[in-house]
Amino acid sequence: MVVTIQHRRHFLEPQLPHIVFIDGHVAAIMKGDILMMEIPTGRYELRIQCGGPLPLRLLSKLLQRPIIIDLSLSSTAEVTVEHKKTSVDHHHGSNSDVASIEFRDREKMWNILFDIDLIVWLVSLFVTMPPLYRWLSDIFFILWLVRLIVIRKQYYTLSTTDGGGILLLPYRAADIRKRKKGSRT
Repeated sequence: MVVTIQHRRHFLEPQLPHIVFIDGHVAAIMKGDILMMEIPTGRYELRIQCGGPLPLRLLSKLLQRPIIIDLSLSSTAEVTVEHKKTSVDHHHGSNSDVASIEFRDREKMWNILFDIDLIVWLVSLFVTMPPLYRWLSDIFFILWLVRLIVIRKQYYTLSTTDGGGILLLPYRAADIRKRKKGSRT
């Protein structure tokens, strides 16, 4: 089945590469907003991730042990790919299996507040702002950063756009580990 994965970005969000993992293995790297890939029928753990671990070499040398900070933003879902004829391939004249998954960040309201704060900050470069603005802006930034750290493993919202052969289930790591152990024996 051909699966289209699409990133719905906020209009000011930069176009960053995303890594697509299937069952813990790198399946593809999205350089743009759309990725098309073939996935056979079955159940999979799908993770979409932006960023990755950052090794702190200087601190690691001082403490003589590896220090790594994980700065990645990701979301994971259990995906069931079913065999359904959903569209006609006009190039080859035959039916083909096509399904779509889209993802977007959960930060809609925070993005709007951050954009407003960014605009006011740019204005403050040319106009003197009251000290209260600087204080509120710093508090807002700290709250945003703490929230980002808390939700970083569930940062994206994954959804199907057409119901054509893809079923997204809530991700539960323990259930997937049990299923994988059972399939190996």
